[in-house]
Amino acid sequence: MTWHYDADVVIVGAGGAALAAAVAAVHEGVSVLLLEAGPEPGGTTSISGGAFWIPNNSLMRAQGLTDPRPDALKLMARLSYPSLYDPAAPRLGLPKREYDLLATFYDRGSDVIDELTQLGALFPYIYPGFGFSPSPIADPDYHAGLPENVSPYGRVLGNAPPGLAGWPGFLLTQSMIDWLDARHVPIRTKHRVVGAIQKKDGEVVGVEIEHNGVRKRARARRAVVFATGGFSHTREKVLGLQRGPLFGTGSVPTGKGDFLDIAASLGAAFGNLSNGFYFQLAIEEAAAQNGHVTNLGAIAFSVYGDSTILVNKYGRRCVNEKMPYHIRAQSHFLALGTDEPNLLQFMIWDEAVAQEPTAWPWRGVVPTPGTLPSFVIKANTRAELAAAIDARLDALRGQRFAASAVVPTAALDPNFVTNLEATITRFNGFAATGVDLDFQRGATSFENAWQGPSRSVTTNRTMHPMSTSGPYYAVILGAGTLDTCGGPIVGTDGHVLRPDGSEIPGLFGAGNCIASPAGRGYWGAGGTIGPALVFGFLAGKNAAHEPVHPL
Repeated sequence: MTWHYDADVVIVGAGGAALAAAVAAVHEGVSVLLLEAGPEPGGTTSISGGAFWIPNNSLMRAQGLTDPRPDALKLMARLSYPSLYDPAAPRLGLPKREYDLLATFYDRGSDVIDELTQLGALFPYIYPGFGFSPSPIADPDYHAGLPENVSPYGRVLGNAPPGLAGWPGFLLTQSMIDWLDARHVPIRTKHRVVGAIQKKDGEVVGVEIEHNGVRKRARARRAVVFATGGFSHTREKVLGLQRGPLFGTGSVPTGKGDFLDIAASLGAAFGNLSNGFYFQLAIEEAAAQNGHVTNLGAIAFSVYGDSTILVNKYGRRCVNEKMPYHIRAQSHFLALGTDEPNLLQFMIWDEAVAQEPTAWPWRGVVPTPGTLPSFVIKANTRAELAAAIDARLDALRGQRFAASAVVPTAALDPNFVTNLEATITRFNGFAATGVDLDFQRGATSFENAWQGPSRSVTTNRTMHPMSTSGPYYAVILGAGTLDTCGGPIVGTDGHVLRPDGSEIPGLFGAGNCIASPAGRGYWGAGGTIGPALVFGFLAGKNAAHEPVHPL
């Protein structure tokens, strides 16, 4: 067999998890090779917000903040496995492996970030608030309202390498890339790994690569670490495995789920395949970009505005508009027999919101005054707005999305305008009192902080009566993924496991290509990247200590 490359540890991917694994393995004194399918390193992490959620981290402790282990584990368990969580049960009601992964993340997470910092690969800081937080240190956690969340400030970190400027996600990945470059660690781009080489006794000793139409092989003397992202860009996998109708993704186009096929051929066990990290996006932008939506102006991370509502095809509110995006987006998945009332949602706001001049990072699909993207609909009356929405829906018929379509049953209900009038009247009543009796909008510190500017005269900053006269604005929203988060099951050391729980020798995984240690949960801002960095680092460190697998 001809080997075109060789290293002690071969790492597949070059995003956050892969780069952390590479830094760890190099620090352990072994040779490392990174193979990246895309034209440049960084992966989805490089285009993300660059935040990483780390409980009990040393920076928050330095601010005098505590994050007790029992409470943090309860919080993670409740969010990750809500149908299993029992605070009085052994392991909080979770199976052993799932509990151990959460415990490992708490026990090792802060130490991993400290070690990356001491090595000079990361330069972390506490992500600051954006001006409306009860705390001077940071914005509240997404789930600050849960009783288990006794430490809602300071877990979210960012990275600021000295002398380097740019988008936060780029700064996070680039500081690790620079660290590896300084040590002459090769990162070979446009090298898509399409298979693994396994000995008869089960040991993984290398990978098969496609590069510029040529098949190559890389020898891994100790181990292979896969950190290749999810499968959001393979329609068949998304349609067959994901539980919700999805219209697009914010992940990089190389996320095609190759590791699912490779790991299956190696006898791996799988988990969490139906879950992802979700958000809402403008489906017209998804249609224009073939499902790849990275324009922040087309993503509703926050539903901006105090007189903004979300309604379904019946013209009725269907969710708390100010909930965290991962939770809010899952309201699209409701199915009542053959009816999917929330398949599409319509974000509607008035002229006061449209003309609000504040440069707020979470304006999302609400453009700054004076601009009007093509996916924003404007009309003088609510009836005209409904007619314009229906016309847009008709134009989208037949368009293929990630794993959904604008089907005939997604058209506005004949009573949409009548119901919308009643919905706005009811909402305006709630706004006047400050109490949302339908969805408890504004009941948490997170929702109030992420509201941004507000005209409210009540203690609830998230609501103000919508104008009785136009113009009005709307955007058609659908659910999308930041990325999927299911795949091969791993142990706490990153080893990929078989269905019987045994390890596949020489095979490790981390990041969104594996069954996420977070399960269904999105613990907070950076809830994807935090586990990716921590478990990527642990996988790289343990891979470096695998015994050499002789050919």
